[in-house]
Amino acid sequence: MSTSPTPALSTVGPVRVGQLWQDMAPDMVDRKRMLRVVTVTETHAKCVVERDERSGMTGRETRPLAVKRFATSAFKLIEDVVDDADQALYARFLAAMTGVQGTTPTPAEYATAALRVHRELTAEAAKARN
Repeated sequence: MSTSPTPALSTVGPVRVGQLWQDMAPDMVDRKRMLRVVTVTETHAKCVVERDERSGMTGRETRPLAVKRFATSAFKLIEDVVDDADQALYARFLAAMTGVQGTTPTPAEYATAALRVHRELTAEAAKARN
C-alpha cells in the first residue's frame, strides 16, 4: 500500500511515494535526471535523485517540490508504484493466463481465463458486501 496520506493529483493520477519521475526541465532532459518520490504531503513532495548524468548528483535529496508541478509538463511519470491489492490481483490474473493449456493458445483462450478471474473477483466483492 502507498505510504502517502492523501495522494495529490498529477496529470497521470496521484503523486505517491515510490514513483519515479523524469525531470523535463530544459537543462535536465539531457542529463536524464530521474527523481524518486520519498515523502508526500498535501502540497509538496520530497524526492531523491535516482539518476543524473552529472557526477555526484545521484543520491542527493531535492528541495521539496510543489506537487502541483507534477501536473505540468515539468515532469514525466516513468514508473508508478503498485500497492499490495494491485499486486494480488495481478498475481491472480497471471496465474489464470499461465494456466491456459496447449502448445499454441489463442487470444480467446487467454480472454476466457481472464474473464473467469474477473467473474470470481466480482462474486467475492458482492459476497463481501452482504
